[in-house]
Amino acid sequence: MGRLMFILKVFSLSIFIFLFSSTVKAESVQSYTLDSLIQEALTLNPEILSAKNAFESANARIPQAASLNDPEIDFEYDRITADRELSGKPMKTFSVSQDIPFPTKIYLRAKIASKLAKMAYENYKAKERDVVAQLKSAYSELSLIYKEIEISKENKSLLEQISKTATTRYGSGRGSQVEALKSQVELARVDNELILLEQKRVTAQARLNVLLNRDPKTDFGIPVAESAITFNRTLDDFYRLTLDNNPELKAYRYATDRGQAAYDLSLNEFLPDFNLKFRQMVNKGSFVDGAWAGMIGVTIPLWFFEKQAFGVKEMKSDLKMLKAEYKGKENSVLFELNDAYARANANKKLVELYETAFIPQAQETVNVAAKGYESGKSEMLTVLLDSQRMLIDFKLQHYKAILDLRIALADLERVVGAGIDF
Repeated sequence: MGRLMFILKVFSLSIFIFLFSSTVKAESVQSYTLDSLIQEALTLNPEILSAKNAFESANARIPQAASLNDPEIDFEYDRITADRELSGKPMKTFSVSQDIPFPTKIYLRAKIASKLAKMAYENYKAKERDVVAQLKSAYSELSLIYKEIEISKENKSLLEQISKTATTRYGSGRGSQVEALKSQVELARVDNELILLEQKRVTAQARLNVLLNRDPKTDFGIPVAESAITFNRTLDDFYRLTLDNNPELKAYRYATDRGQAAYDLSLNEFLPDFNLKFRQMVNKGSFVDGAWAGMIGVTIPLWFFEKQAFGVKEMKSDLKMLKAEYKGKENSVLFELNDAYARANANKKLVELYETAFIPQAQETVNVAAKGYESGKSEMLTVLLDSQRMLIDFKLQHYKAILDLRIALADLERVVGAGIDF
């Protein structure tokens, strides 16, 4: 009796430890919503941070481009002139000079720097949209893998029951050995799929962690279920949104504006720059009254036929190149839009077909085959296994279509350049 009580206590303690450790493990693996992960990526993703710093760097160049060059201060010690005037004392002179470009040149240089900063900002926003699209795709992929694991485990549970029934029937002489072996082979196939799905889960999890700048082996747990998708916008709606909001197109437009400003600046290079200079004589540490001089100088673009003329030609060609690149980029972006929209439409229809036709019909086929096998018709085992395999395949394809739909919608948001309420 005492030995039995001891065994029961050990058994109870083991159960308590198992449940406690399971609870601790479950609590340690936090589930994250997609919105919280997006905010984390926008804050911590290294590529986004790099693009943001590139923008801030470009923005800091604007006041530099709008400022004058540093003035020059000179001290002159002139003993030669002093000897010529027979004073016997050297002349000491302080002077200050400042180069001043033609005013329109300063304005255009600042304008060029401003357009470059705006380009950097749009590149930064484009990187944000790209990372968010990757994050949404990775999150949906991880959700799909968990769904596949769940379906495969349900399938395994059902196959274990079928295998048990087939083995019992074979043992009682009411079934064949082929039935028992066939069900066991099908069960082994599911075990193999579960192993591969675990590998896919680890890979998808690592991809998410990299986007969030986390340790790749951090465990996510089961992703929170995403809201249902309602996709009713027309392609024309997306065209308008894309042309207005796509950050890459905006960057190319700013690049064209920068090219126009650079071309205008090349024309202004035919205008003169100025140099102002003031000189003051010093004697015994003090300024000498009336002993000062002022000077103004003007640059003359004497070699314009070799320098400025070819500068204009260079900037004109650059401007034409930038306009052509913008048109090419616009075509590329609109192609991506059409492709993503077509994929979204196709997968939306597939999801509806799986939900309203394929899966219900396959489920009914499984039910009929199961009843036939339970009634003793051994030939129905093959039909049951084939029907069950088809049902599982339809369920997996259904979730795959949902994944492809979410990826297409993420690509649409990236191309449009703004979050869209689907």
